[in-house]
Amino acid sequence: MSNSIAIESFNNQPLPDVLPSYLYFQYQDDDDLQAFVSSYNEIAQGYVDWFNSTPLGVYTSSSISGQLLDWVANGIYGISRPFLSSVSSRVYGATNTKATNTPPTNTFDKVQSGTSQNVTDDIYKRVLTWYLYRGDGLQTTIRWLRNRVARFIYGYNGSDVSIDYSNQISISLLDLTQIGATGSYATNTLATNTLIESLVNSKNVLEISIPTSTSAQNFQTLVSEGYINLPFQVVFKVTLR
Repeated sequence: MSNSIAIESFNNQPLPDVLPSYLYFQYQDDDDLQAFVSSYNEIAQGYVDWFNSTPLGVYTSSSISGQLLDWVANGIYGISRPFLSSVSSRVYGATNTKATNTPPTNTFDKVQSGTSQNVTDDIYKRVLTWYLYRGDGLQTTIRWLRNRVARFIYGYNGSDVSIDYSNQISISLLDLTQIGATGSYATNTLATNTLIESLVNSKNVLEISIPTSTSAQNFQTLVSEGYINLPFQVVFKVTLR
């Protein structure tokens, strides 16, 4: 006699119909109770149909949107919805930041301006795919990065895209101006021996050049604000072309 082990598989579909409730034999001639049980089964079947057509873990589904998307992304994956911000602040109070004798002594003003808003469901799902997609492997390479950027730019609702889209993504070392040589900066404005530091930093800056689009602009902002996780050893600059 052999023991068989049932292995979970996506080929095994969930039960399509609810296990119905029923009346005991002695109550089956009561029309009111039969109507109650029938209504109960219809409501229960509605829940089963919804869960079957709305797999909560598959956030790319069009059925997952709005507050349900936030609930799924936070509850299952622990990733909150990013927001795009143009808020800037400036503190007034130090010498020469305001006209003389206009602010009270020993006080300062902090002024903020700009707007902030949550990203759309589409961009939110692209961010989730950036964090959760494992098909590229875990080893960071230029090809790995190009695939992920292409998937973010062209993958609607966080869906996967053909590898051919990565040909639209350009990644290169940023050609920084080396400051420190004679005549490269104003006299007496640069600290001594800063050329070496500038050369070291220039080797750790990668430029990601992508075609201009709404999703590309969002990607540029999310990278600059730190919502997109990238290797911390390298400084990334996103440019639109």
